[in-house]
Amino acid sequence: MLADVFLSGANAITMDGKIVNVDATGNRVVGMIFGPKKAIIVVGTNKIVKNLNEALERIRNVAAPLNARRIREKRGWELLPCVKIGRCVNCDAENRICNITTIIEKKPRAIDIAVIIVGETLGL
Repeated sequence: MLADVFLSGANAITMDGKIVNVDATGNRVVGMIFGPKKAIIVVGTNKIVKNLNEALERIRNVAAPLNARRIREKRGWELLPCVKIGRCVNCDAENRICNITTIIEKKPRAIDIAVIIVGETLGL
């Protein structure tokens, strides 16, 4: 929150410029919309989708299950239902990672945002 520059990735970016993320606690997404003077968001071409529906579909059925697997295996936690079947089941698990959805449609007033698209697959 107090950094001059916040560097992050995104779960999806739509062809019309919406930046879409799903987060467990909000710590990753808050720096994109408030606090730092500048946010730099780096994404690979695998994150570019046609529209908001495709962004949410990608997050629920690609990024979230893979990210949940990575986090749970690293920490030795029980696997979530999305990890077990490979897609979102809109679970009510206490430790689910899909609690906060943000959609940045236009530049927030108090922060400058730069999006860097790298011409290759990056991240989940």
